[in-house]
Order: sequence, then C-alpha cells, then structure tokens
Amino acid sequence: MGCNLLHCYAGRNACLHALASELLAHIQATLALQSRAGLVLPGGSSPQALLPLLAEQLQVQRIDLSPSDERWVPADDAASNWQLLSQGLPQAHCLDPRQGASREQSALAWAEQLRQWQPFSAVLLGMGEDGHIASLFPGMPGLAAALDPNAEPAALPAQAPEEPRERLSLNLAMLQRGRWLGLLAFGERKRALIDAVLADEPGARDLPLYAWLQRSPLPVNIYWAP
Repeated sequence: MGCNLLHCYAGRNACLHALASELLAHIQATLALQSRAGLVLPGGSSPQALLPLLAEQLQVQRIDLSPSDERWVPADDAASNWQLLSQGLPQAHCLDPRQGASREQSALAWAEQLRQWQPFSAVLLGMGEDGHIASLFPGMPGLAAALDPNAEPAALPAQAPEEPRERLSLNLAMLQRGRWLGLLAFGERKRALIDAVLADEPGARDLPLYAWLQRSPLPVNIYWAP
C-alpha cells in the first residue's frame, strides 16, 4: 500500500493548475522515453476544466486517452464522458468504450484494447459524494469482485443509483495499472469521506473510494479544494 499524498488548495483554480502541472511533468517524462502515453481520465465538470490546461502544453497527438467509465448512452449524448474528453483534447486518440452492441461485448473489447496501453502513464479519478469512483458504486451488484486489486484487469457493466443507470466501468485492477495515480475532489463532503478513508475508519471500508486509496500499489496523489 502506498502512502497517499494529500494536496489541499484554497481555491479550485489553483488546485486544477497544480494538478495540471504535475500531470504534464509526468506525461512528458513518459513521452521522453516512448512514442505514446496512455492516459485514463474521469468525466464530469471538474476534469472538464482541467483539459484546456493540459491541451496548452501537451503533445496531445501522442496521447492515447480513455475515460475511466462511461454512461451507456449514444456517443454524441451530452452525458457521455467520451464526448467530453474527445472535445476537450480533440487531437488525442480518444478510445470510445462503446465497442459492441451490448455492454458485455463493449466491456470485453474495451479492456482488450486498454491492455495494449499498459502501463498507463497516469490514471486520474474523480469521486462522488457517496464515495463512488469511476462507475463503481456502493452496494452495486458485483462490487466486491470489481474492487479486488488481484483480479484480472478488466472492464465491466456497472449499475448507478441514478439515471442513466446503465454504465461501463474499468475495475480497480485496471485502474491501478498506471505509473501515476490520482484523485481530484472538490467540496467539504468529499473531504470528509477522504479523511475517513485515510483514517481507516470502519464505516469507510465499504466505500469504493477506500479501495482506491487503501489498496493501491502506489501513493495516490489527492488534489482537493473546497
């Protein structure tokens, strides 16, 4: 288990700039050694503000990019994580998780392609106020297997508590295949959950966030602002 690194900032803009700086340095170090760098990023509004900061300084055409999870909606739907990332870094090779007619087929094909990128240069996740990461939600069917760090790196059909309920998600073992691991979180509720997990409070041990921070082979770089 790595010793997690908690970086706290007074404002969200400062937090995003510091995170972008660290990510850029790490990805550029990867690109100095190899022709392409694999990157796994979350969807949502917080990472959306990060993308222009990366696009400014990154050789984006050398980036292989995948969302950490996806809603089972059309690729051009406003709720699609893939659409958000591909619009934010349009010159990157952005892999659409919708690789088949069903979620099961898509999960198999998506994971097969991502295995060719490993190890990823960096994996950054967001989190929900319920402690979910990617589309791995508390109480979801199959959650224990999805959070097993010793499982085969894979993708799976996932179930959210709110619409759109049908999701695709990478499992913990796949998400951990990065040379750099991170978490971006804003707000006091999320900070309380992070603190409970880092303190190893018994009530936090069932949270997917707990698996990300406490079962990690590397330190997880946590970037937080109110």
